[in-house]
Amino acid sequence: MGTVSLAIIHYPVLDKQGDIVSTSITNLELHDTARSCMTFGVGLCYIVTPLEKQKGIAEQLVDHWKTGYGRQYNPHRAKALEKICIKKTVGDVMSEFQGTRPIFIGTSSTKRDSSIGYSQLRKWIEADPRPFLLLFGTGWGLPPEIVGSCERVLLPIKGQGDYNHLSLRVAIGIILDRLFGAREEGEDNERDD
Repeated sequence: MGTVSLAIIHYPVLDKQGDIVSTSITNLELHDTARSCMTFGVGLCYIVTPLEKQKGIAEQLVDHWKTGYGRQYNPHRAKALEKICIKKTVGDVMSEFQGTRPIFIGTSSTKRDSSIGYSQLRKWIEADPRPFLLLFGTGWGLPPEIVGSCERVLLPIKGQGDYNHLSLRVAIGIILDRLFGAREEGEDNERDD
């Protein structure tokens, strides 16, 4: 079985006009994503930003909970935040895999020709010993050059209507539950629409 990590990309990502931009890291993103990763057994969650001030603030927040007073105050949160690793670029994330290129799986709110369902990906992860890296774009999503580097793209999360603007933290929780959550016999939660 391959290991699974996440990369939350803050640059390069798209804005609503389709331009390449950088987005801000939020405190809630760090805490909630770390807790989801811990709950579902994800290896690491890489936060990708080239902005030094953003990187510094995020590192300070994580350090407070991992080693400072926060560790004593809430050891469970400290353990979860050990899942967070802040990097400048996707290339820096790649260097963490020590020469083994992970299988890139993109995420998108749009169905694509390369889309893969959750049960298909779950079976692939179980059968393949290579590492997997799930890429999440902030803002309005991943730019075409990053999507093009992905072997597959997960099917989008669909609700009841046309509104499709979940927060990234919520989307990550849903996706990780669909991939790694405990299931009752016969239950799959697969949506291939």
